[in-house]
Amino acid sequence: MPEDRVLQKEIKKLNQIGIALSSEINLEKLLELIVREAREFTRADAGSLYILEDGKLFFHVAQNETLIRRPDPPPGFKPYPLPLSRESVAGYVAITGEILNIENVYSLPEIVPYSFNPDFDLRNDYVTRSMIVVPMKDREGQILGVLQLINAMDKTTTVTVFPKSVEDLVMSLASQAAVAIRNAKLIVDIKRLFEALIRYSVSAIDARSPHTAGHSRRVAAYSGAIALAINKQTTGPLADVFFTPEQTEELSYAAWLHDIGKIGVPERILDKKNRLSDEAMEAIVNRFELIKALKLNRIHQAWHAGNISSPEVGKNGPDDSISEEINKVQQEIEADLSIIQRVNRSHFLSDEDLATLEVIASKTYENLSGNMTPCISEKEFKHLSVKKGNLTAEEYERIQTHVELTHNILKNIPFTKTLKNVPFFSATHHELLDGTGYPGGLKGDEIPLQSRILSVVDVFDALTAADRPYRPAISPEKGGEILKAEAEAGRLDKNIVNLFLDKELYTI
Repeated sequence: MPEDRVLQKEIKKLNQIGIALSSEINLEKLLELIVREAREFTRADAGSLYILEDGKLFFHVAQNETLIRRPDPPPGFKPYPLPLSRESVAGYVAITGEILNIENVYSLPEIVPYSFNPDFDLRNDYVTRSMIVVPMKDREGQILGVLQLINAMDKTTTVTVFPKSVEDLVMSLASQAAVAIRNAKLIVDIKRLFEALIRYSVSAIDARSPHTAGHSRRVAAYSGAIALAINKQTTGPLADVFFTPEQTEELSYAAWLHDIGKIGVPERILDKKNRLSDEAMEAIVNRFELIKALKLNRIHQAWHAGNISSPEVGKNGPDDSISEEINKVQQEIEADLSIIQRVNRSHFLSDEDLATLEVIASKTYENLSGNMTPCISEKEFKHLSVKKGNLTAEEYERIQTHVELTHNILKNIPFTKTLKNVPFFSATHHELLDGTGYPGGLKGDEIPLQSRILSVVDVFDALTAADRPYRPAISPEKGGEILKAEAEAGRLDKNIVNLFLDKELYTI
């Protein structure tokens, strides 16, 4: 009966370990957990774990209680690959799927194909004696790796052998570990696929216009740098803020996806270089050529009809009269067209140019049908008379809808619990602390820190990127001055701006 109680206790412990393994999805943490739980279960002084990948054994985990307790423990362990061969203990188990329970690794029978490599012992002044090595097989019997437990310890911490009775239990634990590893690797693969889809999709959306290509990637890089820098703060207003790995990942996704709603904004607006499209400007040039031709033709008709006389226009007869009239008409039309072309390419409209445009817009000409027609249409004047930039109020509102589109797209993605805030963070990167941002006009604490970070880096990249159509890029120094001015005005978070600029995080 005592043996039955011991067995029940061990099985209960094994079940508890299985639950612990199944709840850990971080592969690196899982591998460490497997070795630690197996060592505790078997009272092993040390343990290591190998993962089988691409025909090689990768040494991923090494734990050693004796070495850790020394005053000068060895440096941190770095994973490395081993050739898959029957000549090593781990390789033999990985190939054959057999369990090895070795009493003394330095007294192996000559008939066995494998041998013990003493390099670790020599480097660390350690003595390996007993060892139990088991394959980690999943439900399909596929070997995913090898679990190696070293130096069983009795109650007096003396090295002893691993009892035969523990072999089945260790094999069971190794099988549970294999399933957990398979699940964790599957999650990693799914996550990598999801990340790749996000990055390629966002890059494709950015690339719709050569002027936004790379923007989301840079925003993600800047945001990640800020989060990392915040975690290093030990003094100042951000010292109490810390981003967990999950929160950092959530911020990264939000940064990558913050402009995904631009997929619903027409390219003619996204890629608008000037106030008028090339096609619209070409139509104006052709129209002014027609206006000039029509007016010159009417001058010639009037001259031939005798309506232009030298006393009224010139001194040297009708030839001089018509010449001056022609020059006057040509110069006026060409001057008007030149102003339109210059204003079309400009980023700011002066009051003087606006007044001139209004005069041009008031002019008409008689078309081929004999109807009086404006030299420029109301729509053309509306685009040309924009005071700053090249977007009309309607086009700017259309651009602003991208954040609402972003939220509508992202809220339908089944993000995990740790990524649940991605839609909100992404859709609030244009909110400003003073409430003048969009789409919700949020103020102060209504805007989370993650959204404030995105706001700062989004503005900075828009200012300094060399690929914006509506204005030339400015230097990081000038961009920093604008960020500081916006922070002083209460629109951007001053603490984030200062950290971003003081640490020169834009140089990553």
